[in-house]
Amino acid sequence: MTAVLADPPVAAPVTGTPRRAMLALARVELIRMLRHPVSIAAALLFMGPWLYGQVSGGASRYPVPTDTAVTVQIFGLLLFGGAAMVVANLGVLRAHRHRTDRLYDVLVLPAPWRTGAFLLALLPYGAVVGLLVGIVVGRAALRPGAAGLPHPAEVLTTPVLAVLLGAFGVLLARLVRSAVAAPLAILMVAVASLATMAVVFIEARWRFLLPVVFPDLPFAVPAELSTRPAWRHLMYLAGIVALLAVAALARSGARGRRVVVALVAAAAVTVAGGVAQFVPDDAARRARIAATADPAPMQTCRVRNGVTYCAFGDFTPWIAGWDEVVQGVFALVPATARTGPPPAVRQRVWADGYQVNGSASSAAEETARLTRWAEADAAAGTPEAVTTSTVWGSPRDEAVLAAAVAYRLIAGRAIRDEWLICGARGTILVWLAGQATARSGDGIRELDRYSWGALSFTNVGFNTGISVPDRDAAPGLTLLERSRDEVARTVAEHWSELVAPQTPVERVGELFGVPVPSVPVEERPTCGG
Repeated sequence: MTAVLADPPVAAPVTGTPRRAMLALARVELIRMLRHPVSIAAALLFMGPWLYGQVSGGASRYPVPTDTAVTVQIFGLLLFGGAAMVVANLGVLRAHRHRTDRLYDVLVLPAPWRTGAFLLALLPYGAVVGLLVGIVVGRAALRPGAAGLPHPAEVLTTPVLAVLLGAFGVLLARLVRSAVAAPLAILMVAVASLATMAVVFIEARWRFLLPVVFPDLPFAVPAELSTRPAWRHLMYLAGIVALLAVAALARSGARGRRVVVALVAAAAVTVAGGVAQFVPDDAARRARIAATADPAPMQTCRVRNGVTYCAFGDFTPWIAGWDEVVQGVFALVPATARTGPPPAVRQRVWADGYQVNGSASSAAEETARLTRWAEADAAAGTPEAVTTSTVWGSPRDEAVLAAAVAYRLIAGRAIRDEWLICGARGTILVWLAGQATARSGDGIRELDRYSWGALSFTNVGFNTGISVPDRDAAPGLTLLERSRDEVARTVAEHWSELVAPQTPVERVGELFGVPVPSVPVEERPTCGG
């Protein structure tokens, strides 16, 4: 009897779309992307400095979370975006690099679907980037001294930038079959970003077409004064992501009505978002003009230790820091020095007409502007208020505020038309500013390292301030090394004499036994104006 051996029956292939295979490939490629050394290095470079700042205590005590979200965009673009571009590009080129690309032609999953899998893997990768960005920005928002809450669109921009460059890496792999193309493209992006940062404060409308919209002012502004088209810019970036994805699919061989519809929709979103960015925000513009001239109606005032502090709503957590500096200066002067109107500190922002291109206003223009501010302060019930800005948190900032408070006590009025403080009063101003807090002393020394001819207390928010010639500042810096209480007693005993405009710096040398630099009379600056 002869047995007939037959081949086992072959199961018929499962009919249907390759969607499940594409999703499975996307999951595999996502894991490859996340565990790739380039992605891990990007995460470490992004989170490492932040973690060091948290552990060492070097993180800002008074952050502006929205500004933090904007700042991390450039790092996210270069680090996470660069990693996504390189890793996605290498993933698409894997078959070509291993010389197995012809074997892919016999697979069930067509080339457009494989490209779609690489593009889909970028979405959860962007979610991971968003999580890391959320940790950094969220920690800044949770600090007691944080100024307001972060703008959601600014937080979402960084992960979208990572997905955008990743999609570009996929398209690049379909255009150029070389693993060198993506690193060269990243280098070009880095160079272009640095070149853009060189003109960061040029108020050009075309900057909205860049991946990262740099601020038009070198300081923070209250949320109600912001003219950044955050949501519209995010829409513009999302449209570019869609365009890159459709182009990559089309390059892989995708055709048909769906591709055309997707292309038209992506182009419409991109154009709509791009054009919408150029629509001026008239309400914010009017608010900037009003806030620059008279911010009192927009501010909240609080009284601490007999001093009235007025700040924009987002910045009220900074009042405690201001009060520490103010009280530090008050503690060093005799009670008779606190004359005139009740002390007050008002936050101001030069949000309209700020010289962002490096040109400086004339002394007459500066005096006129400060005079108008003084008139507005008097009308608001805070005459001769000390002015502070929306820049705060560094030792330098504390030194600048301490110097403004010291001038208010020495001159009996706020800074208005006197830019150069000379003689004994200049020396005392330097000492008071340096002894206000431990950090203000560090700020004085930092300012002195970068001074030339005069120790300048320039407020970044206004581009103006007061200065003390080096000859008059030198004894004050020397007094900072002596016993605080001992110097304070002598200052209190001779306060009226030391703050008189006609008292020379040599008198400080006699009273405290400190050296006074010798400078010819003809080389000394003209003071008082």
